Amino acid sequence: MDIYTNPPKNTYVTGITKLFVMPTDSGGIPAVAVSKRAFIFITSAYTILMILIFMVGWNLIIAIITAFWHTHEDPNRQTVLVALWNSGESTNAMTLMVSYCKRVIQHMFGDNPAEAPSDLEAEGARSHQGAACPGSKTGSDHTCPTVERVSPVRENRNRTSEGSSASNAKCGARDLLWGLLFIFIALVMTIGNVIAGILVPEQLAMGNVAPPAKDSIFYPDFELYISVEENGVGRSRLGSLFAPSVLRALGSTEASKVTASGRVKVDVQTEGDSVKATYNYSVTGVDMGLQSDPKLQLRVKGSCRTDYTWLLDSTEQEDTYRLFGGNNTFSVKYQPELDLPPNLQFETDDGSKGSNVSYAIIITTGGLYSHTPGQDPWYLTSRSGVNASAAYQVARKRPVLSCWEDNKWHLNGKEVDTSDLDKLHGLKLRSPWIKAFKDGFGFPRVAWVGTLGGQSALKSASYFAASSYVLDAGAFTIKSDLQRLVLAAWVSSRNILRDTTTYNRNGMQNYAEGPGGLVEDATVQFVLQSGDVVTLSARILISVPSILLFLLITQQSLSCALRHSRLGEKSILPGERKNGVAMLATQLYRGVDQRINSRKWKHKESRIPFVYPSRVGERITENSPTQNNPDEKLGGPSTH
Repeated sequence: MDIYTNPPKNTYVTGITKLFVMPTDSGGIPAVAVSKRAFIFITSAYTILMILIFMVGWNLIIAIITAFWHTHEDPNRQTVLVALWNSGESTNAMTLMVSYCKRVIQHMFGDNPAEAPSDLEAEGARSHQGAACPGSKTGSDHTCPTVERVSPVRENRNRTSEGSSASNAKCGARDLLWGLLFIFIALVMTIGNVIAGILVPEQLAMGNVAPPAKDSIFYPDFELYISVEENGVGRSRLGSLFAPSVLRALGSTEASKVTASGRVKVDVQTEGDSVKATYNYSVTGVDMGLQSDPKLQLRVKGSCRTDYTWLLDSTEQEDTYRLFGGNNTFSVKYQPELDLPPNLQFETDDGSKGSNVSYAIIITTGGLYSHTPGQDPWYLTSRSGVNASAAYQVARKRPVLSCWEDNKWHLNGKEVDTSDLDKLHGLKLRSPWIKAFKDGFGFPRVAWVGTLGGQSALKSASYFAASSYVLDAGAFTIKSDLQRLVLAAWVSSRNILRDTTTYNRNGMQNYAEGPGGLVEDATVQFVLQSGDVVTLSARILISVPSILLFLLITQQSLSCALRHSRLGEKSILPGERKNGVAMLATQLYRGVDQRINSRKWKHKESRIPFVYPSRVGERITENSPTQNNPDEKLGGPSTH
């Protein structure tokens, strides 16, 4: 579905709420069509959503690890939890876990460098060593000789490790495996974030199709106008209606050579003055843009051969042919007297039955002048006279191509003729389009294109000099002309429904309208192609925000559970009752500040603890009672 002319904007419908089915080879996919401008904003928004999905997903993974990975009060494992909880994103967490695994490996191989006390420990030790003994006078130089002073941090560490055998457990292979597992999870999340950021926007855009606007759809009552016998007025009106779409199909044949090479096959063999040709092509419901039956398939095959026996008589004015062995004759005028470009004439065999229809192609090149010599049966030349317009002239008595074409419809392993299309099992196509297919494919499509295309049907006529009417006979053959016709027939077959939005109604009756005089919603069963629109997958449009919402609800629920339940795991920091709060960097800062400065912190189980300023006449006491409450040392119950 890549050969098309952009239809007018009023012939199709766009909008994020205008859901339709985009036909594909594997079936229909729910989709919406938007303008290119809107697509840019939507793509940007979904790129942001993908980033948020992995952010929330990472937070959920950390919450799960916190809830179910037991640290057994091992300070190393507790450090891992704090690092993961405050990592922010997977790349940073991966870096931290690599460092952790490095430390484990150093321990396993006996490389355990001694480390100096931390600055906080040293500062705490100095402050305690210089503290006055109880009851001593201010400014005394004496310190308590009988009381060992230990820094708050070291005291806190000792208290944490008391009674815990697990905290003294040696670090080994099990801790390394846990660290490698966390690295793997972080790596997967990092790579997944990058890949999803690339693939999801790409998968979001599926093509360039949109559903047609109902008001633009028109199809004539074919049988009504065919039956009009007022000097062929009805047929003439139908010809004027369909001709523009056929001319567009002929005009696209040059561009379609590459894209149609695998779908259209024309095999021509020439032996002397005889030519035998076979052709076949297929058109699927996807090619036609059918929403209702994307797997429907039209298979066309045909054959042609040159026939010299149909020439009945030749005079100085014309060549006369008798077609199909009957009584009907057809005459071709001698071209130099008419000063007309070459043309094709098509005649069908009235005796044909079923889907296999015989037809004849007669060319009107006899007598035309050419600058180059030609050897093909349709363009065979001889030397012209002395006063001729060119050196060569196409010989008269050109052979007729005797052809046949057979059309079959396939769906779900079943096959029917065009006349029995409505009997095809499983077909969901609406009545107006079944009639359109019967009208359009009950007649050989090659002959349809050639008749309505007029002079444009011939490739040689497209390169014909309009004023001198001199051919380049050596550049054209039956093969080049037949390929042009078959390719145009394929393009025209693909566009049979799309063309219904381009017809000039000219007061003709619209067969696509329902009983109410309007085109019904169920009749809009196809899509139009336009480079001005982008088709988006409705599944991705819905699934991405849904996944984000699900992850967000799950993550928040689990985080809430962490703050209100022990989940079988003791606290990481002494006095803290909930790991989810204990591992927040804000709470870590509050715990240290409360131990050193004895401030009165509030909201100790929230993400943001707070120190309320003292009112007039009040001041914060440095010696807070929290020093005497073991549950308040690094957290404690919430005070609101």
